[in-house]
Amino acid sequence: MHFKKHKILFFSLLVLFLTNYSWSQTDIAPNISATGDQIYCPLSQIKVVTSFNITDPDDTAVDAFYIQISEGYENGQDKLTLAGTHPNIITFWSASEGKLTLESSVSGPAKYSDIIAAVKDVVFESSSSFVSGEKLFSFTIGDANYLPSTGHYYEYISNIGITWQNANAAAALPPYYGLQGYLATIGSPEEAQLSGEQAGGAGWIGGSDAETEGVWKWVTGPETGIVFWNGLYNGSSPSGVYSNWNKNPQEPNNQGNEDYAHVTAPGVGTPGSWNDLSNTGATSGDYQPKGYIVEYGGMPGDPILIPPYSPKISIPEIIATTNDSRCGNGSVNLSATANLATVFWFDSPTATTPIHSGTNYSPVLSQTKTYYVLAAESGCVEGKRTAVTATINPIPIIQSSIEFKNCDEDGIADGFTNFNLSEANSIITNNDSSLSVMYYLTSAEANTGISSNSLNPSPFNNTTANTVYARVENDFGCFSISTVALKVSTTLLPPNFNFELIACDNDGNEDGFHSFDLSEASTVFINQLPAGQPLSVHYFRNLNDAQLELNEIQGANFINETFDSQVLYVRVENENNGNCYGIGPFLTITVQPIPQFEVSPTAVVCLNLSPITLEVYNSADTYSYEWADSNGTIISTSSFAEVSSGGNYTVIATSGLGCESFPKTVNVLESVVADIELNDVTIIDDSENNSVTINSQNNNLGIGDYEFALDDQFGPFRDEPYFEHLSPGVHSLYVNDKNNCGVAKLDITILGFPNFFTPNNDGYNDTWKILGNDTNNIQISAIYIYDRFGKLIADVDLTGNGWDGFFNGESLPASDYWYFVKFTDQYGDYREKHGNFSLVR
Repeated sequence: MHFKKHKILFFSLLVLFLTNYSWSQTDIAPNISATGDQIYCPLSQIKVVTSFNITDPDDTAVDAFYIQISEGYENGQDKLTLAGTHPNIITFWSASEGKLTLESSVSGPAKYSDIIAAVKDVVFESSSSFVSGEKLFSFTIGDANYLPSTGHYYEYISNIGITWQNANAAAALPPYYGLQGYLATIGSPEEAQLSGEQAGGAGWIGGSDAETEGVWKWVTGPETGIVFWNGLYNGSSPSGVYSNWNKNPQEPNNQGNEDYAHVTAPGVGTPGSWNDLSNTGATSGDYQPKGYIVEYGGMPGDPILIPPYSPKISIPEIIATTNDSRCGNGSVNLSATANLATVFWFDSPTATTPIHSGTNYSPVLSQTKTYYVLAAESGCVEGKRTAVTATINPIPIIQSSIEFKNCDEDGIADGFTNFNLSEANSIITNNDSSLSVMYYLTSAEANTGISSNSLNPSPFNNTTANTVYARVENDFGCFSISTVALKVSTTLLPPNFNFELIACDNDGNEDGFHSFDLSEASTVFINQLPAGQPLSVHYFRNLNDAQLELNEIQGANFINETFDSQVLYVRVENENNGNCYGIGPFLTITVQPIPQFEVSPTAVVCLNLSPITLEVYNSADTYSYEWADSNGTIISTSSFAEVSSGGNYTVIATSGLGCESFPKTVNVLESVVADIELNDVTIIDDSENNSVTINSQNNNLGIGDYEFALDDQFGPFRDEPYFEHLSPGVHSLYVNDKNNCGVAKLDITILGFPNFFTPNNDGYNDTWKILGNDTNNIQISAIYIYDRFGKLIADVDLTGNGWDGFFNGESLPASDYWYFVKFTDQYGDYREKHGNFSLVR
């Protein structure tokens, strides 16, 4: 709660001398009188007074006179100017303070007579077409600003670097026209604007938390002791108490023992807001004190200054509007209320001629229309206009009356049956699904539209009534009534008629369930009835659903709900009036199994042998078959097929009912007996480890999967194509195709040159001969034997059994001898071999 004087509804108009002018205590205050409460038209000029006068018993002139917009001021929009011709007066406008200064245009003070004449010609204007509220003015002699809502005066004193303590002392001296001064205490937005934003600069005010940290009190003036804030920037004010701390940056923040309130510098946060500073503040910059704000008024012992009646200007505003709506053409009731002046109605935002005036307006309309209202005096067309809309909602377009028919299929041919009235909705509404429909027994009930009186649409038996009334309503609440005559017709379809849809269970599940397009049967049923009628066919699970048209089956993708077969109820009716031509269990859907059989998924054909036979087995029934190769060419229509080459072969079986199986595929691989030659092997002979390696890479032996054995055609076979530690002589390599396409054989020779021989006729090593040359694979062209002196002692007979150790008929002694052999190997390459051996006796 703020403890200053209650807001005064009129301006205080006081004439005061400049604060630096010395006055005696006997100086008499001038008396100011003014009239002129007025209504302002936006974007125009208006005089701030209609009459004005100053009477002063002891003075006839003043150094300066000030007129200020003390409440409701909008910087950048509002302005005061002097109109007319006043050669003795010069004016200065301060936009930051909202203050117009009047001074003498010649040396010396301005005469009251000139001031009075000039004030009468001071005009107010706003550049905003949306100006609003009230504009209150104060008139002063001196720099102090007067605020009518408090009855106090406010003055900014510039004093760079002054401490709070010194500012507090300075504010008390001297009194202002007898009123005691003190650091300002701010208790309302209007006071904050005048003393902060319009005061002229940053400065100290009378708040402090020096007594208790975080408890901010007013410590000056009549509000001394009042707590206005608790805590730092995230704290709060007591209920009903005003505060105006800056939010950017957040204040108060107590950055360094900051115990005193200060109005922020211009450009720092919100204009006129507060920050906390230490007693001295900063030494420079935005947080250096630049002065202090003095408030006058409300102190004990202050003289009573009688505030005269003060003029004001007010801007009319629209404070409330009422739109209206109706269904269809007719009158609408619109209204607009203004805070003052007259309400004018326009048919566009920019129209200059009103079409109506007054609070209420009731035009007759056939479509939605928006009007624009302005609060103003006659002749004013500027200001904020408010839209008022009359909405004309459409009435549903429906069939005003229909005949709704149903089949008499309840087992009693009495002309009565159950209806599902909801099935008539689309006919009544012309298929407009956005409309809601409710049915009533009487037209009066339908017009009233009480939902509790509405009928249950299904089932409704026409024994209750043969005529019902449909209330059709749209989203706007507008409605139309349709009369529905209920008619019962007899079926025209034969009672025992039945049609069967058959599907093969080929959807991949083979479970006795399949998707059916029921519309494929619709033509069959329509063809049973007379031509030339707009008939439609509908499908249901049971008779009750078919009679009441409930739970209709959408026929494009219906999966039977019982294994293998299901009977559905069919309803045939006229699309225009619902006339029923038949209801019954007329459709059977049946799922036929597809053929079941097996094939071996893979097979091998040997390209060097006869064709193989592919065949089916485990057939569930007798089927016809069709075999095709990879190109789709039919190769057999039997249960088997002969093939002589590899590839993917498919077989499809067809049952006696025409259901085809899914294709089954046999992947036939090709293989062939190996084709091995000497060029396919690498032989290492005459070595410490004689070996043979078969080159089986890159399918050089053939396309088969091969295994290998040495010197035994029955194996054992092994996958590794390598044999080692072979004795000199002839060996047989065997290559077996694992797919049973055959065994290939290749003879190879391992040459050996003995290191010794013992010619003692014991049958072992009696001659020196080359091992492994007893095959046509090796062609020996010369064998020479030399003694250790290089003498040729034998030219060995290539057809004999080797050298027997004799030379010229005499046996040679045991010793080392040398051989030199010329030969062509099994690969056809010419080679020479020489070395030494021992003759042992």
